[in-house]
Amino acid sequence: MLITSVALTGVFGWLYGPRIGLLSVILILLLNTALLFLVSGKSEDILLTYNLTGISFSAIAALTTGFMRASQRKIELLQTSLSDRVDEATGELDRLTQYIIEKDEEERISMGQDLHDGVGQYLTGMLLHCEALSLDLAKTHRTETALAERMTQRIKNSLIVIRRLSRSQLPLRTAETTLAAALEELTTYFDEASSANSRLTHEGDCSNLPPITAKHLYRIVYEAVHRFIYKYRAKNIDIRLITRTHNYVINIEATNFTQNIPDSSELISKVMEYRARTIGGKFVLTPSPEGGFLLECSTISGEKNE
Repeated sequence: MLITSVALTGVFGWLYGPRIGLLSVILILLLNTALLFLVSGKSEDILLTYNLTGISFSAIAALTTGFMRASQRKIELLQTSLSDRVDEATGELDRLTQYIIEKDEEERISMGQDLHDGVGQYLTGMLLHCEALSLDLAKTHRTETALAERMTQRIKNSLIVIRRLSRSQLPLRTAETTLAAALEELTTYFDEASSANSRLTHEGDCSNLPPITAKHLYRIVYEAVHRFIYKYRAKNIDIRLITRTHNYVINIEATNFTQNIPDSSELISKVMEYRARTIGGKFVLTPSPEGGFLLECSTISGEKNE
């Protein structure tokens, strides 16, 4: 009977708290008294229910289980509150990152248009004047003709680089080109505009790549290669685009750093991570066999491509 009483008061304390648990000690005490009165009817047996040890154990059981349950409920509430705050903070971070990306796109578009309409048009005017000058000098057989032709060719080359840079800042139009073709031009730009040796290889057909996936993969490659070349002075950049049935993979291998090799935590920016999450992708960064870094971004076909 003692064990049963302690167990029952413990259950009441767990279910209803320490106060109800203590009240249940009195209720169970009266219930035990009534049962012994019906069964035995002897006063000495009835007095056994008022054993101080049994009452103490029952009270301790009720208080212990009641406070344990109350503590567990507080922990659950704190966990729920903490989870809600984490979700809220994560959502706010995603919104801020999305805002940064949108502003970044606006700035890139503005810079691309300025390069095309400003510097590009200025170089085009210089090119026309140099071509006219070359023709005039050639007609008179002047010795400066060769110099004018070299100047004309240099302006042409500069104009090509400026146009490539301008196009790299504008959004990728998948209706007009493929990701592979855009990356090919981007690689050519980095190869011509920097001292790094940049190469691109691709496998599979990327013509059916979802536009949002193509846009974010293109921006990821641009930012990663730009960081490798201009921030960490990598001399060799190998880009590989692999298109499979159910996923797309971008491999960027950077080697031959002329400065100290960067810390791996600095190679993937928060914006790059958000872009990858937007298309259901993930990054894997491993040491390159050539002594640099191999950055892989893979995404599953159809994931989060709204």
